[in-house]
Amino acid sequence: MPYVPGDMTTYNPSGQGAKIALAGALMVLLQACGAEPPAPAPPAAAPTPPPPAAEAPALDGRALVDAHEYPWSAIGRLNLAGQGFCNGILIGAQTVLTQARCLYSRREGRWWQPQELHFIAAYQKDDFLADSKVSNFTVAPGFNPAGGTSLANLTNNWAVVTLSDPIGLQTGWLGVEWDSRQLKAAAERGDAVYLRAGFRRDWPHAISLYFGCAAGRSDLAGLCNPTPMEQGLPSFVMSQDQLRVLGDFYLRSADQGGSLAQLTAGTITGNRLGSAAAPAPGSPVRAQPSVSTSLFLRGLGYDVDGRGLDAAIKAYLSDRGRSAAGGDTALLMALITTARSGGAR
Repeated sequence: MPYVPGDMTTYNPSGQGAKIALAGALMVLLQACGAEPPAPAPPAAAPTPPPPAAEAPALDGRALVDAHEYPWSAIGRLNLAGQGFCNGILIGAQTVLTQARCLYSRREGRWWQPQELHFIAAYQKDDFLADSKVSNFTVAPGFNPAGGTSLANLTNNWAVVTLSDPIGLQTGWLGVEWDSRQLKAAAERGDAVYLRAGFRRDWPHAISLYFGCAAGRSDLAGLCNPTPMEQGLPSFVMSQDQLRVLGDFYLRSADQGGSLAQLTAGTITGNRLGSAAAPAPGSPVRAQPSVSTSLFLRGLGYDVDGRGLDAAIKAYLSDRGRSAAGGDTALLMALITTARSGGAR
């Protein structure tokens, strides 16, 4: 039958020539298609980014410190019958130093009663490691609650609170020192540093530390200038591997401190009353200020998280040409002094 184009129903090729032609067509088709491509390789996994470094705190003259470590653990809150609080400093196992005006309720025109008071220490973010009821308290003889801001009140604004329990054994306590020319000279040399620390009314659940800026530092933002809240915090001095209460915040001079010494069963020697004591072994309070040390090292640009605390301390001391810095508090004082001067060597 003759081939009729388009008539696929009647076309039936036969013979050897037709078979060769069909095979050739198949080969051309296979060459055009090529071999089956290999399965694509799975995409390479994206590299895991390194963990972000801890953000360095801005050391602008102030910081929040860890109340669960000594010496900050000796700073506590004296709670006033649910109507506020005052800062109190443990200066003995059962002895707290506070301001006299704290213990007088101006709203009710009376002194608080001991059973209305409660002292908590090593406190931060609603978590405290030690607390006690108050047994009694004694106010400075020269303080008059009706005297307002009289000179007698300003220079005798102290009270000694006796706790029911010796929680100072858990938290440690501080000594007292009055300002002097020798202390000022030590601060000029970098061997002492003045601080303010405590619970601010606008930040009542953590200890705020204000250490200020070196004299003459230019700071357009004024971040190193103390706020009224910071100026109201208790004063301290850090030197000779100790943090001590600056007695001038409560009482004008050591010469006037006879009553305070008698109430605390201590002796005033020169410009000092009592001495500091670290927490007893087994206390939940950490005896070394490692968290505070890490905070200041990070703020000064040292890689605490990557290299470890010991390596960061070693690098800091090496940068300042020192092989050691004394005890833990002495190292912390050196770090605060460096931060206060803007990180300069």
